[in-house]
Amino acid sequence: MIHAGYHRKASLASQNGLSLIELLVSLVISLMIALAAAAAYLGTRSTATAMANIAGMNETGKLALDMVGRELQMAGFYPAIVSTSATNLNLMGQFSNTKNTTVAAYNQGLFGCDGGMFNPTTGACPTAIAGAPDSVVINYFARTELDAATFTSGFDCQRVNVSVDPSNVIQAATGRPLYVSNRFGLTNTTYTKPGPGGTTQTVTTKSLACNGNGKATETTVYQPLFEGIEDMTFAYGAHDGTGSLSPQRYYTAAEVTALPVVGTLTGWQRVTAVRVCVLTRAPDNIRTQDKAGSSRSYTNCRNATVVYAATDRSLYKSYERVFAIRNNLNGTF
Repeated sequence: MIHAGYHRKASLASQNGLSLIELLVSLVISLMIALAAAAAYLGTRSTATAMANIAGMNETGKLALDMVGRELQMAGFYPAIVSTSATNLNLMGQFSNTKNTTVAAYNQGLFGCDGGMFNPTTGACPTAIAGAPDSVVINYFARTELDAATFTSGFDCQRVNVSVDPSNVIQAATGRPLYVSNRFGLTNTTYTKPGPGGTTQTVTTKSLACNGNGKATETTVYQPLFEGIEDMTFAYGAHDGTGSLSPQRYYTAAEVTALPVVGTLTGWQRVTAVRVCVLTRAPDNIRTQDKAGSSRSYTNCRNATVVYAATDRSLYKSYERVFAIRNNLNGTF
């Protein structure tokens, strides 16, 4: 027979708790699991933030090039079925400066400024600043239908009807297309976005901005469109006027202005292609720290290699595209 005291001792032994060593080991294991989970979470969040920033940069670059490119492809356009002169009906589809004949920027479908923003109130470029973004002026006549009643359907890059431009009063009165002038450049922009832990983050960058002639009086105000663009450059491909419309080489805006007149065509009237480059920047610091002595770099819109500063955790990416334009495709019949 087993003694009753033996059962009580066995029962007490089976109820013994963890020893100190076992408790410490379990705490260490739990801590390691928690740290691994936290690291995985932080890594996943960093990866998601980086991917969102890269996607945003790609979208910004594409949208900016799409918008500027769409306008560039309209440069110099005039409906071929409508005469530009009430006295000479044989002039069909000929671009002409109906806005302000004292401003050279409106004499053709295209004009540019190196390292500065075109000033619509003076009709001139500022003094060029080395490394500063370029700007461009794109002129054309509103796309029309066959009836004169639709000639007032032209809008500028801010979606404002250009019929309010005083220079278009005569155009509208004579049943002719309206003159559209859109100017693009970069402006400084500051905005806030959600930050970690419910905070807000202030982002200082530049934005693609436009200034159109859909106003009664010209102003220097450029309306921001897409933020996150640090630089924008234009290179203009001009032909030599010997017969082929293919550009022989690409020039800066100042070089195009300085080109000689060939036949009856100025340098700007011989531009048939434009190379556009935009440099975008991620709004968040998504790059990991560079290894000592091996800093990473990127290529900017001026084809220069830029080494990241030690404290710069941003990401930069350039986007480039070439557009063929209608500039100076005039005809006399």
